[in-house]
Amino acid sequence: MAIIYEGAKKHPDLEAIQSELYADSKTLRDRTIDILEGFKSGADVYESKVSVSMKAGSTDAVTADGSIELIAQKSPVTLTSIEYSDVIDDAVLFGTRFENSMAKGAFNQVSNEFDKKVLIQVAPAIGEDLENKLWNGATQATKTAIAASTGLTASFKASVAAMPTTLFDSIPVKALYNDSISKVVAGAGLSDAVKLTGATVTSANIAVEYSKLYAGAHEKVVNSTTSIPRIFAPLAHRQLIKIANNSVGAAQQINFLVEGSGASEKISYNGIEIEFHPLVNMMI
Repeated sequence: MAIIYEGAKKHPDLEAIQSELYADSKTLRDRTIDILEGFKSGADVYESKVSVSMKAGSTDAVTADGSIELIAQKSPVTLTSIEYSDVIDDAVLFGTRFENSMAKGAFNQVSNEFDKKVLIQVAPAIGEDLENKLWNGATQATKTAIAASTGLTASFKASVAAMPTTLFDSIPVKALYNDSISKVVAGAGLSDAVKLTGATVTSANIAVEYSKLYAGAHEKVVNSTTSIPRIFAPLAHRQLIKIANNSVGAAQQINFLVEGSGASEKISYNGIEIEFHPLVNMMI
């Protein structure tokens, strides 16, 4: 049966769908990362940096001497097309409670109750799946490249190898390995990020492991007041932090500041706020 539609098509539908998905992904909803929308595959992302050199004051005319260096570089970004789709067979619901809400007639096999109570959960599930893959996952190609690299420790390689194989690389993977041409060694390969290794985090050693992260970060990052730093940590760390803060006995020591509760709760370490995401075996 052919369906014929004439007239202009509206685009806000896609925006509405995206809003639904964003609502169920904390990273997308809260804009934890910068999201550039409307890109086409192959678009260029620009990075810039500036260096200046002081020189003795002079009343002479200014000449080009290279004491101020302005660099603008572009890296192509290949987008990955993904979708969530399936066919819903409402005939399976015959003989169940959901059949009661189907209208009479052979063509009427849609259950309003099923849509309201079961089908409505699809959008939140997609949002949650996106949230998980943003923070934990890597393509097979990237896994292979990282396994063969010489600049990462065995623990980093093992963490990436253990990630789910997905259609795109997650944020921590991009933090380790990317193809930016603005790096010291331009193009595909290890990132310029400072990479630290530590022990498996428990409630007994979590303060020690956070001190490694804090001490290992660049001093300009830790002490910046214009670009406020944050720590991205695994979801489980929220529980471990509270257990550590509430330990009983002579070893009790408050290492993390916990303010508020519920949706308004904020946890910080040495003045740096911690955000909890579905990271596994890594902190950023």
